Amino acid sequence: MTAKVKRCIILLLALAVVLFSVWFYNNFTLKITEETVTSEKVEGEIKIVVMSDLHSFRFGKDNLKLIEKTKKLSPDLIFFVGDIYSRGQTSKIGQAVSLLESLGKIADVYVVTGDHDTDELYKNELKKAENVTLLDYTKKDIAVKGNELSLYGIDNVYFSSTFDLGNEFDTPSENRLNILLSHIPSIEHYGDFGFDFIFCGDTHGGMVRLPFLNGLYFNGYLLPELTYNGIVTDKGLFEFENTSLFVTSGLGNYPLPLRFNNRPEICLITIKGE
Repeated sequence: MTAKVKRCIILLLALAVVLFSVWFYNNFTLKITEETVTSEKVEGEIKIVVMSDLHSFRFGKDNLKLIEKTKKLSPDLIFFVGDIYSRGQTSKIGQAVSLLESLGKIADVYVVTGDHDTDELYKNELKKAENVTLLDYTKKDIAVKGNELSLYGIDNVYFSSTFDLGNEFDTPSENRLNILLSHIPSIEHYGDFGFDFIFCGDTHGGMVRLPFLNGLYFNGYLLPELTYNGIVTDKGLFEFENTSLFVTSGLGNYPLPLRFNNRPEICLITIKGE
């Protein structure tokens, strides 16, 4: 073997190590995403952890890395907004419920389902879990640090042209902080209903995020920043006239671990008084 061939092999091996490291870092390491918003309805601050789209992946044995990172954030509430496991994985329901119960020891957990985790077995198990509440087209009035909140949860995956939240819920009280949990970030269907904040998942942040062009895929469109005729609500905080929308890019790698510039995230949203 000549010296030139040896150098080529060494360079190829080094490149393979670098590419593997980049791939592993982007798909299997957790990051903390933090946002701070304000509301005149809040005194002090409320810290909310938002998660979504785990798709049965585990960060450490029994998701201990995920649990420990969440614990260090000291949240007042935890929202899980759908797809904790993937469609057909009924064997993973126990794992999913166990994770939510572990998170429930840190703070009260509120859950909505997505387009994958819709099994009745899962819903029934959630109803038995301690400190875990399934918001299945339900509203829950709670108090956090002296602040009055109303939490709403819906399980829609598709929205018809006649969709109207007014058929299910009364108009939210202006004296309470009103929050909607929904897996799908279809702001056009509920942005004017009276919610102060809306928390969603589903998009996976487009999986691959490119410099200047953001997500690779959204709502059926490739390179949505160039091709989608509308606001690309695929990841992050969006301020509208009547509400604020936060979309997490989630935790899992469904259907394949192909994330880039978009690591699995635990989101900490701090709502402060104005």
